[in-house]
Amino acid sequence: MNALDLKPNIIIGDDYNGFLILDAWKGFQIRQGSYGSNNTQEKSEGHIKVTVEGVPVDYVKVSSPAQVAAIHYLVDHSEEIKDALLKGLLEKFPSLKEIYEEYLPDVSEISQFKDVIGISYLHVMSAEKDGYAYIGFELGCTWDEDHGAGVMMHKGRVIEIGQADTSFDSWVAFDDNGTTEIEQAKWEEANARIAAEKKKGELKIKPWWQFWR
Repeated sequence: MNALDLKPNIIIGDDYNGFLILDAWKGFQIRQGSYGSNNTQEKSEGHIKVTVEGVPVDYVKVSSPAQVAAIHYLVDHSEEIKDALLKGLLEKFPSLKEIYEEYLPDVSEISQFKDVIGISYLHVMSAEKDGYAYIGFELGCTWDEDHGAGVMMHKGRVIEIGQADTSFDSWVAFDDNGTTEIEQAKWEEANARIAAEKKKGELKIKPWWQFWR
């Protein structure tokens, strides 16, 4: 997926998967193995997998203008976004030391992260703020090979740092943009409607190609 080619469009299924090339991440570990494992000793050329979380419209999902804008912003500002992410991760290290103890690498400056982390996935979320979608960075890391690390960001701002699932946790984004209660109500309403329709045997889903009719 080239950022310049992605436009608001229909997504077949729940997500759209592709890739970006971000020069800012050249030289980091390649983390394309299962669960973000380090599958080669070679260094990354900035080739990164991307998944775009479809935004529900009727009975299909689409990529939104905010997601397109976020991807363009990421490509245009990849160096400063990378630095903001790594600075946030470095600031988090003292609290991680209590959890990982001797497994946590001795990192004192952001340039040292090249040898201990790599991006396994970018998650372009459906949640947005001020016209830009949130993007989650799923990282493989040497100190937690099972659970990895995850950073949720909005443009150049770090929202939350945790394990890998933080990078695709929509509720982290909802908490930040102030829509948690609205999204919770929508989720509960949708589940109640589906349950009621199933009970009545009336659940009908349009084929994706008929969503506009």
